[in-house]
Amino acid sequence: MGSQIQIELPEEERPSILLPVYPKPLAERDIGPRFDENGFTAVEKAALRNAWRFIEPFQRRYGQATFYAFLTEHENLINSFRINTKIHLGKLHGHATAMMKLLSKLVHTLDESLQFRSSLDENLPFHLKSGIDIDYMKLLAIALKDYLLACPEIKNHNSCTLTTALEKLVTIVGEYAEADDARKKALSGYYRSTNSNPIPKNERASSVQAVKEVKEVKKSLE
Repeated sequence: MGSQIQIELPEEERPSILLPVYPKPLAERDIGPRFDENGFTAVEKAALRNAWRFIEPFQRRYGQATFYAFLTEHENLINSFRINTKIHLGKLHGHATAMMKLLSKLVHTLDESLQFRSSLDENLPFHLKSGIDIDYMKLLAIALKDYLLACPEIKNHNSCTLTTALEKLVTIVGEYAEADDARKKALSGYYRSTNSNPIPKNERASSVQAVKEVKEVKKSLE
């Protein structure tokens, strides 16, 4: 065997390996769910859109069926649709599908936060102005959610993700109705406080007449 020559390098020339060459460390990644401005994840929005493809062709029928079953259970709420002791049938039948149309608009604008909020701004105040109670709105939204999850078209496609997404959608409708009502009460309270001591009409008329007389005097002096 041949002789082996060992050469020792000086310490400053020895190679130093600080990190392993292989395998390289992976970069840290956040694999948790990402929520948008309205609190939905991408999977929840996809579940809502896919489910709505089956719901939308029948939304009028679903809205009416849910609404009439809801009024049968909460019969006192039909008084909300009375005008001069008579039930306003146009208002009653129109409201039967209005909530379904609102939910449909919200589903179609899930990716556009501004249009999502504008859909709430355009629809919910209309219901509240018509004398519809906030608690009633929330109960009806929950009844719609339960009916949709149990309907034959969705029952076979239901999932925990879809259930959670619909619950979030219903919660948004209820919270927005409460916020809108609180905002109106705050504004009405503010206007009442600022106009707590209004000037009587006769005093306002006399002050206007006095201003006119002063102007006429100035003109005569000129």
